[in-house]
Amino acid sequence: MKVVRSISVLLVVSVLSAVSLACGGETAPPKGKVLLIGLDGAEWDLIHPMVEAGELPNLARLIQNGVHGKLRSLEPLAKSPTIWATIATGKTPAQHGIGAFINPKDRKPVTQNQRRVRAVWNILSGLDRTVGVVGWMQSWPAETVNGFMVSDYLQYGHRNYKQFDKRTYPPELEESLKDLVVEWQDLPWEGIQRFLTAPLDTTTLSSAVRNGLHRIRIYTAADLTFARIAERLYREQRPEFFAVYLRGADTMGHLFWNYCFEGLVNERRLKPDLKLYVSDVLRQYYRYIDELIGPIIDLADEETTIFVVSDHGFAGGPERGVKLHKVDGVLIMSGRGVGRGEITGATVYDVTPTLLTFMGLPAAEDMHGKILWPAMGEEIPRDRFTRTIATYESGTPDASAPLQSPVDDEIKERLRSLGYLDD
Repeated sequence: MKVVRSISVLLVVSVLSAVSLACGGETAPPKGKVLLIGLDGAEWDLIHPMVEAGELPNLARLIQNGVHGKLRSLEPLAKSPTIWATIATGKTPAQHGIGAFINPKDRKPVTQNQRRVRAVWNILSGLDRTVGVVGWMQSWPAETVNGFMVSDYLQYGHRNYKQFDKRTYPPELEESLKDLVVEWQDLPWEGIQRFLTAPLDTTTLSSAVRNGLHRIRIYTAADLTFARIAERLYREQRPEFFAVYLRGADTMGHLFWNYCFEGLVNERRLKPDLKLYVSDVLRQYYRYIDELIGPIIDLADEETTIFVVSDHGFAGGPERGVKLHKVDGVLIMSGRGVGRGEITGATVYDVTPTLLTFMGLPAAEDMHGKILWPAMGEEIPRDRFTRTIATYESGTPDASAPLQSPVDDEIKERLRSLGYLDD
């Protein structure tokens, strides 16, 4: 990961800001905690009617006790790695450098150490705030953080991917999580019956149907793995910032959206024998996700603000790839400092600036988004966030670098001068 240094600028602005603060004499805004849940491809057109029908009780309580609305994605439509990097950094794709799943130059998977800017967990780690990250898209190799990181490569299990190291930080964490990793090969066919509309008899399935249903096993196992790991680590370590990402809703959309909603494509493009099983798989999978996140939400205390976000929505249709997506995804906020009702105008750029505010820190001027003040209640004192920091982009830790650096100390000093740190 590239290191951006602007020491002299930071120090000069620190001095000027300190003079300004001396005139104001304000104390630091109150610190908070954040739980960030990423649901890839989650779509309001499914969530709203299911909430009204009582099928998603955990999402329903967050909606009822907080704010919700559409989360505008990148335009033109981009691939998920690009959007999730934007969500985690508040930066444009040109700034963070993550553009796809595969690097077109060497045809190898894009990895976390190719990100050119700090993610929110790097920022917070450098400021001595504890963090935990589980399963975030393209989070391998796991970075050195002030807490723990479980990379998305852990979903591949331990049978065929032993050549990958740095799948967790600290490295020894991986061994302690083995009992929670669900190998998809070990998930019985009966384990996906809940998603299907016809009784499953694997002895009579055609190879095409078996292959279609087999993919449900893969992503069910991955989401179950990360949800179980998230629940354990969040309970045991209680980081101030915690993020978990689940991919299954997007994958089920790409595989089965057109089977679940009639008229989106010519029926001749669908496999009748597969449709017999999967015509309700999306609704059932959303119920599954709601069940998985329930125990994690239950662990959030009264000092925690909960964010649920998706990188885009879903529409289906005859196209492939991002053309199946909608530009508007999902935003739900609940817990400490959150108001009530519906919010409009939010974008994926706004997630990091807003959650930093809930944690008592300013957004940076080089972040592309805005703070979602309309989502906040009176507990968050807006007048305490009038001073801004130019950038957090200094001394970014990576998977091999030490957690702290002199530049982290400079950023701390600047935040003190701006009134965001009392110590």
